[in-house]
Amino acid sequence: MLGLGLASSHAPAMFCPAEAWPVVYDAIPDYMKGSQPHTAKLETPEVIRQQLARTDAAFEVLRKQIEDFAPDAIIYIGDDQGDLFNKSNIPAISIFTGNEVWGSTLPWYMGEPPEDSRLTIQVDSALAKHILKGLMKRDFDPAYHETMQPLGNPERGVSHMVVFPHPKLVPDNDIPIVPIFLNEYFPPMPSARRCWNLGLALQEIVDDWPGRVAIYASGGLSHDPIGPRAGWIDEPLDRWILERIENNEGEELCSLFTFDSDTMSGGTGETRAWVSVAAACRRPAEIVDYVPSHHAKVGLSFAYWPWEDAAAAQAAE
Repeated sequence: MLGLGLASSHAPAMFCPAEAWPVVYDAIPDYMKGSQPHTAKLETPEVIRQQLARTDAAFEVLRKQIEDFAPDAIIYIGDDQGDLFNKSNIPAISIFTGNEVWGSTLPWYMGEPPEDSRLTIQVDSALAKHILKGLMKRDFDPAYHETMQPLGNPERGVSHMVVFPHPKLVPDNDIPIVPIFLNEYFPPMPSARRCWNLGLALQEIVDDWPGRVAIYASGGLSHDPIGPRAGWIDEPLDRWILERIENNEGEELCSLFTFDSDTMSGGTGETRAWVSVAAACRRPAEIVDYVPSHHAKVGLSFAYWPWEDAAAAQAAE
């Protein structure tokens, strides 16, 4: 059964001490440093500490939802962003079906990853293969991989969409996961409609599974960390997206990415994962917090779809 839905940003700054946020911000391209939003100057060290405290508190809300739901597995949906994959193969959709993944929990702003930063996470291989077969039956053609062989970033391992938020969401690392990777950065990318249909398919497939399963969208919202809009946040766009899921109007998100826009490129493409989870849940979401942070370079966002409402939503259809 697919019950609890969750979504959050995974910006590396969220997993760094507040003192490192200026370093994160300073990594924007040199040609952009003279055109930063004036509101960035208002983010003093005290404001940054407050933003970090809010992100920690929001993760705690999501963690408590997971604890209360007690899932047998969590599906992670997000981008690879050149960690496991490189230009020899960039699949539109890929599922890891092996027994475990590993990666460094230390953001790259903090230096080279030491061995003790490596985290190994169990994968529910049986559920992953069930999802793979189910998607094939529903006219999807996902790639799959059973072996951890990071080609894009061999030292760091699995994408930070998994390894950064996992310790916040599952601090005891005692719930297996199923990583589903969407190509959200490298054109051509799946349309929002395709991501919506993926979520619909996942709900059908997982509802045939005997265990309790949560689903988590990792990434977003608006940001372009090292591109021409680095440091800028599209707050109206972010709030529109959050309103759609809060009002159970998630299918309106299918209009995203139907036009060419600098705002919709870069990291904002990670919104695709939110579209999939909104489709898989199809009920009103609870917005935990929204923190537009120039220093984190992301519209930091947190939401969940209450698991208590899952059965009622399905019965109403």
